[in-house]
Amino acid sequence: MSARSILSPAVRYHLTKNSLDAGAITGSGRKGRILKADVLQFLSGGQAVPSSAVKTVGVTAKSPSVSAVAAKPKETIHIPKPIFKDIPNSGMRRTIARRLTESKSTIPHAYMSVECPIDQIIDVRKRLKGEGRSASVNDFIVQAVASALVRVPEANVRWQNEEAVPLPSADVGVAVATDSGLIVPIVFGAHRMNVLEIAETVKALAGKARDRTLQPSEFEGGSISVSNLGMFGITNFTAIINPPQASILAVGTSQLRPNAAGGVQTVVSMSYCFDARAISEKHAADFLNVLRYNLEMPHVPPLL
Repeated sequence: MSARSILSPAVRYHLTKNSLDAGAITGSGRKGRILKADVLQFLSGGQAVPSSAVKTVGVTAKSPSVSAVAAKPKETIHIPKPIFKDIPNSGMRRTIARRLTESKSTIPHAYMSVECPIDQIIDVRKRLKGEGRSASVNDFIVQAVASALVRVPEANVRWQNEEAVPLPSADVGVAVATDSGLIVPIVFGAHRMNVLEIAETVKALAGKARDRTLQPSEFEGGSISVSNLGMFGITNFTAIINPPQASILAVGTSQLRPNAAGGVQTVVSMSYCFDARAISEKHAADFLNVLRYNLEMPHVPPLL
């Protein structure tokens, strides 16, 4: 067996793949052995081809004519252009981006989380529904937050002129998603309202937010914001403080958990984000403990 007839696996692969006749290729290896580089050079058209036909060695595929190989067009790969569309920012989105960037870069955010039982709230909502009245879980949360701010006034503050300034009223912002972005209308004096009054106020403010008829006085200021993504199935998340407020409460969806009696209870996961300059960790913990108690034992509206 001559050295020329000994073909490496790589040479055999390229010969078979391209239906080449080994006899048509001039080997540059020892004693005329065909190398992989010889095959690749032949494919690129850089090697002369003998005029006489030579029997294929070790290749079973039918060899095309030299002219057919030379005339074989190179395959062109067409890469589709990406389809995208630039969506210009609205004035509201630009304002949101500026304020959130400023908040995250200048306010020292600190976080605490707690799971709050809401079985009593669920029962009260059923009773209200039977009376033809309604209030969402979020309305009860707004009421509980306002009450907790009254009980823990150290959490009802605003960082201003390098000091924590106490606020005279528990004004709770409720985040509302609109086509233009997120806006937070405020329930002023929420601690003086029952849950049905809060429900009516929130509904009216949310409608005005989506209709873009909110007045600046209805979304500026406030003590704290409540951002609830539970209706979207979000278990828990953290939020960014909405200046000039010093805290925000992120509310997730309800989940079942075992209770001390061996049964199950419905809880909601909440993440409290606060300005560490204005609210200490102790007062943040006090606020969450009172909030959890308020949700476990909600204020029940009077019967009709």
